[in-house]
Amino acid sequence: MIFSLSAISSTRAASLNDLQKKQSEINKNISDNAKKVSEKKEEIKQTSNDIAGLDKNITEAEAKINDTQSKISDTENQIKDKEDDISKKNAELAKQEEDQRETVRTLYENGNVDVLFLIIGSNTLSEVIDQSHYLETLQDKIESIIKEVNRLKSELEKQKNELEGKKKELSNLEEQQKAYKYGLDQSKAQKNRILADAQSDKKTLEAQIAESQKMNSQVQSQINSILASMNKGDGRSVAARDRGTSAVGFMWPMDYKYISCYYGESTPFQSFHSGIDLVSIAGTPVYAAGDGTVTVVADMMSGGSYYGYGKYIVIGHNARFSSLYGHLMGFATNVGAEVKKGDVIGYEGSTGWSTGPHLHFEIWDNGARVNPINYLP
Repeated sequence: MIFSLSAISSTRAASLNDLQKKQSEINKNISDNAKKVSEKKEEIKQTSNDIAGLDKNITEAEAKINDTQSKISDTENQIKDKEDDISKKNAELAKQEEDQRETVRTLYENGNVDVLFLIIGSNTLSEVIDQSHYLETLQDKIESIIKEVNRLKSELEKQKNELEGKKKELSNLEEQQKAYKYGLDQSKAQKNRILADAQSDKKTLEAQIAESQKMNSQVQSQINSILASMNKGDGRSVAARDRGTSAVGFMWPMDYKYISCYYGESTPFQSFHSGIDLVSIAGTPVYAAGDGTVTVVADMMSGGSYYGYGKYIVIGHNARFSSLYGHLMGFATNVGAEVKKGDVIGYEGSTGWSTGPHLHFEIWDNGARVNPINYLP
């Protein structure tokens, strides 16, 4: 994975190659997990919406429980009132029935006296009339008592039926209350489970990313150590002009020490690297890879911070080819300038999505990003 210098021994080159492969795998793992974390955050966001719905259900269930409890209390009070009424009516009915028996007894005792005896036994005609009126009054009273007794019995039966209805209503309300409480408990449990699962998954993924980043740092440290050892003594770089020109007219865009990432590999920012990364000292001049017209000189910025390519340049070479130069420290050209192959157009930097000074170089073939190695000498 490294374009080694001629002075590098094959053993060190192999070790470096292995480490860079390992780093590539780690970066891919970081990238994959970062994507999963992003998806999990989206899931948590959606879960929050679901929880809001559950909270609404919980609030509604609690309102129904409170309303039902109020109805249960009212029904219990109504049942007590009915039972008190029935007790009073029973006492009243017993009294009326006793009055009825007493009146019938009195009427029976007086009913055995014939009219002649009633007249003889009376001192005056007025007494006869009074005695006769008394008996008629007793008969009327009996009829009235019988009517009242029947009315009380009918009302008592009605109240007993109403009492049974209220008791049944109370039983139904209590069953409904149980159902509401069960539904409430289920909603609360579901809410806690969903949130706990999502947060747990997110924590696990973030822990994996942290561990991968730690491993990546360790691997990078080993890579740096090998590179320092390889460059010790001569400090030479690959000179772009020494490499010549390719069949399609391109030269290497910078004097570089090594290639840190190739086309198609994964990085902490890309699952598929769209170019090659050439590493040297920050500020190293960057050359136009071929003749052409500068079409873009721009800064990728958002909220005052660089992202993506950072400071970058695009050169249109002909109807087929364009080239891009990213993460620059500064520019040495402007839009519309006609440049020749080898002209200095900018300086290596680390702006945008970058972990250290390097040149990100791309070649576009009919607008599609292609592997630059296939088009360079």
